[in-house]
Amino acid sequence: MMKRKRIIHIPLFIILVLLQSCGSGKSLTEPATPHPDWVRSRPIVPGYYVGIGWSQKTSNVHQYQQAAKQNAFSDLASEISVSISSNSVLHAFESKLGFNEDFSSTIQARTQEELAGFDIADTWEDEGNYWIYYRLSATRHQEIKDKKREDAARLSSGLFQNALESRASGQFRTSLVQLISSMEAIKNHFDDPLPVEFGDRQIQLGNEIFNELSSTISQIEIIPLDNQIDIRAGQAVSPSMLRFQVSSRESGPVPDFPLIANYSERPIRNNRGRTDRDGNAEFGIDGVRSGRPFETFTVTADMTAILTEATTDPMIRRLVSRFSIPEGSVRINIIKPVIMLVCNEQNIGEELLSGTLRESFRKNAMEAGYLITDTPSGADFIVRITANTLPAGESGVYKNALLSGNIMAEDAFGSHIFHRELEGFRGSHFEMNRAGEDAFRQAVRRMDSTFFRELDEAIKKSSIK
Repeated sequence: MMKRKRIIHIPLFIILVLLQSCGSGKSLTEPATPHPDWVRSRPIVPGYYVGIGWSQKTSNVHQYQQAAKQNAFSDLASEISVSISSNSVLHAFESKLGFNEDFSSTIQARTQEELAGFDIADTWEDEGNYWIYYRLSATRHQEIKDKKREDAARLSSGLFQNALESRASGQFRTSLVQLISSMEAIKNHFDDPLPVEFGDRQIQLGNEIFNELSSTISQIEIIPLDNQIDIRAGQAVSPSMLRFQVSSRESGPVPDFPLIANYSERPIRNNRGRTDRDGNAEFGIDGVRSGRPFETFTVTADMTAILTEATTDPMIRRLVSRFSIPEGSVRINIIKPVIMLVCNEQNIGEELLSGTLRESFRKNAMEAGYLITDTPSGADFIVRITANTLPAGESGVYKNALLSGNIMAEDAFGSHIFHRELEGFRGSHFEMNRAGEDAFRQAVRRMDSTFFRELDEAIKKSSIK
């Protein structure tokens, strides 16, 4: 009996030991390290900028770790405050050009792009989350920033010096390109005054570039050979009539300067050009087709061409585009051709005195700006209208009349430019004369709606030739 009791006690002891082992094993599954303080609350470390990044875990380890790093990087950059000095070039842009872009966000983005010298202070993770802690020495950051600013100022100063020398020699295009390039060299430091030694004096580099860029542009004048010209509608405007000189108020003609032209009536071909060695440039119009009494031809400095040569940076391009650009313009007075009108209109053998094609043509032509004459002297075109109505039978109590004739036009040299047969106009009435007048009314409606427009186009085409 004693042996049996001892056999029973041994398994119970083993079971208790096993149960105790299971209990201690369960505690081993708990996190080996608790949340660090920097995860629970944002740390404040004197002399350091801090960036904390978090990402939820996914099956792609690289992806969630990179997301956390990017968040920490952005957080670190946001700690570095941006303040715009009253002596900075950004202040000049805001106050003098009215450029309302959010400069703080722009500089903040530049800060993030150029952030360097930070360390990974710690990382922590649990089953579902990944955290990373960046730290950047404020002293180290300032050293890196100062070095970059000094390098940028050195490069910008050299370009600035070249720009002033180019302008002094009359090379304004090159000077503008170099001024814009010198501004781009310090674009990441627009919020700083940037004091530098330049020649025998100290200058605020950004502001000095801004002022010289403004001065260089304002020195340029675009002067037309003639402020206004007279041209007949349909005729081409030769380049000799649209000649412009680009000149500096201080140094005279400006060679090799890009220009762009705009014609108020419509876009023109070959609207870009450069001045020759005497500062002159010419433009032409293949034909004036406007129905207005005048149009305007304007030439401006082609800043797009200059910016394309100087920079690809969108912010610099937008800033420079805010400057007032020099321009010159020519008023083109449009003189309509003189038309001699010859008419022969008869209704059933009698001359028609009212409701005629002649009246309709004169009205349309004068509204279009043409001058009408009855003599060939000084006429640019001759328009001949022949129309006649004849009886065309009866339909019951109605009498019918049929109109026939033509409209022809020729230029001053006798060359035919237009021909239109008048046919298909049939009038009806109780009286034959009234039937003829009805046929004329139909022809007049066609003159108003179609015939004059066709003749007008023929005259314009002939004038262009």
